[in-house]
Amino acid sequence: MLTSSAEKLTALRERIFDGTRNSALPVQILLGLLGAAFIGVAAQIRIPLPFTPVPITGQTFAILFLALLLGTRAGTLSSGFYVLLGTLGIPWFAGLKGGWSVLAGPTGGYLIGFILAALLVGYLCDNLAWARRLPWLIAVLLVANFVVIHGLGVFWLGMATGVHNVAQLLLMGSIPFIPGDLLKIAAAAGLGRLVLPQPAEPRS
Repeated sequence: MLTSSAEKLTALRERIFDGTRNSALPVQILLGLLGAAFIGVAAQIRIPLPFTPVPITGQTFAILFLALLLGTRAGTLSSGFYVLLGTLGIPWFAGLKGGWSVLAGPTGGYLIGFILAALLVGYLCDNLAWARRLPWLIAVLLVANFVVIHGLGVFWLGMATGVHNVAQLLLMGSIPFIPGDLLKIAAAAGLGRLVLPQPAEPRS
């Protein structure tokens, strides 16, 4: 019974993986639009901080999880559609905001970082089986979040605000978000392991 259940779970994971990665372009676009809407909802989980224009939101979790669930193409399309359509005016950025001013503002670097982070996570987990196995999966998400998203976010934040002191920028755009981002990464990795096919453990 346990073996049969495990085999069914493995087969389900493989069907989800193949279906999201190998579907036709119209399906990829539809998945991307649905993913963008999910990110828009997650963006409204928002906690403003008094010392920075960058709020705590649920976006990071949504971006990383969708990259794992949907893969390189649809996962990146989700983030891309979210940024593009939000810039065109759909009010689904954090705080129900939309428009070019948000992308050009102090949080614009994080938005661009979302797209690149989704591309990185999706590509690695689609093409490298070891990247879907713990602890490497968490390592991939850590790099995507803290190097790509935080890196671009802090750089853009400095350009937009005129603050060039690195320590001050880190206090405004990175350090306060580390505990929450670690929780979101753990959640994304845990759910990702449920839906991603797991490579066989190497024999000793």
